[in-house]
Amino acid sequence: MGKLFFNLMIVGPLLAGVNVGAKPLTAEIVMQGGRSWKGQIVGRDGDWLEFLTGTSDKPIRVGASTLQGLNFTINIDGEKVSDMMRARDFEGVISVISNELVPYAEYGDIPSNLTKYNALLFELYYRTRQYEKSLDISSAIAKDDRDPALREKSRIYQILALIELGRSTDAEALMAQYGWKPDSSEDTSPEKLYIMAKLLVLKKDYNQAMERVAKVVAFHSGDTDWMQPAELLCAEIYTQMGMYDSADSVISQIMMLYKDTPEYDKAAQLKIQIEKLRAEKKLEENLESKEA
Repeated sequence: MGKLFFNLMIVGPLLAGVNVGAKPLTAEIVMQGGRSWKGQIVGRDGDWLEFLTGTSDKPIRVGASTLQGLNFTINIDGEKVSDMMRARDFEGVISVISNELVPYAEYGDIPSNLTKYNALLFELYYRTRQYEKSLDISSAIAKDDRDPALREKSRIYQILALIELGRSTDAEALMAQYGWKPDSSEDTSPEKLYIMAKLLVLKKDYNQAMERVAKVVAFHSGDTDWMQPAELLCAEIYTQMGMYDSADSVISQIMMLYKDTPEYDKAAQLKIQIEKLRAEKKLEENLESKEA
């Protein structure tokens, strides 16, 4: 789940519909057909952009609907963002990027080079359990067919966010719309096996969920982006089934193999949760014994 974190060190949010006032923004406008000009966007009036080229003293008006896209010049401290990412300070990264990208908010409805940054943002929101925000951004990018790889990634996070929000019916409908077959063969991609497992957990069908997780481990052990989350999900399923010793075993393996990862952090939290569940179970047993 984390390749995009390391492929993109500069990120930015999708903030459409926020009026922050006119501010000159260095940009390249790309017209339908590919013709482009570099200059500054000095304001916006509805569908019209005020654009100042380097060869003119007065801005020209360009219809937003006539544009193929915008390429902004973004200035973010990439080293600082990288350090925060390595420290897994995802909330901090979101804060930094959101503040930096405010001037671009009113152009969020126009295709631009901010799309790839938003692809990282919806992953950050998902990691920090801000599922509604992750869903909003991934849903917007899922409608953009300019980059098939980003569109596919956005669809994955759309469905994952819906599952985390408890919206199983919506998740299944979207999977059907995208033509994702509910099979679990050796050829099924690890992300789809993982998504099916998450959906089955939501339905409390733990045995079928565990079967999908096992296939991620068996057929896709080299894909750490999904292998690590699948192992964590395995520990979570054991916990929900009350199989605490089995959960502990998987947690120990995660904490040994995946240090300095989000899965390590979540495994450590799950370990604490299991200790509390064990204590609660023991207390219940003691009370029942006394009552008997």
